[in-house]
Amino acid sequence: MRGVVAVLVLLAACSRGPGETPEATVEAFARAVQSARTDNTARQRLFELLSQRAQDALTERAQQASQLSGWELQPWEMIAPGRIRLRLDFDPSQMTSRVSDERAVVTVRGATGGVADVPLVREGGRWRIDLTFPATEAIHPGAGDGGALPSSDAPRR
Repeated sequence: MRGVVAVLVLLAACSRGPGETPEATVEAFARAVQSARTDNTARQRLFELLSQRAQDALTERAQQASQLSGWELQPWEMIAPGRIRLRLDFDPSQMTSRVSDERAVVTVRGATGGVADVPLVREGGRWRIDLTFPATEAIHPGAGDGGALPSSDAPRR
């Protein structure tokens, strides 16, 4: 019995929390993605694992959405639970990482094939997922037509 307890203590001491290593951050991110549909706090955990650049992009989107909706939306609410998913079902034991100063790339391999590279950046002593989001255009209330103005040669309806 003491041997089992010693092994469990050793395993707990060797495990790393999110942010401590690139691999631990990717694993925590994957767990949060998997639980985002049923766990209301998962999107906030996802947001906290993102780089400052990614957080800023979601914060900007939340501000724009708040202006349009009249509701105060939090940045992590811009992560739609039904829309975020993992590209592949990966095996955490098959991850490899390349670290160069304050940047890293973790390569994950799918359990049934496929490979994905996950970029990370070290900020404030913690590893963060460095996702990029497409630029957002300024959203203007009432511009449901995308702000398009009818041209003289456009057919009228």
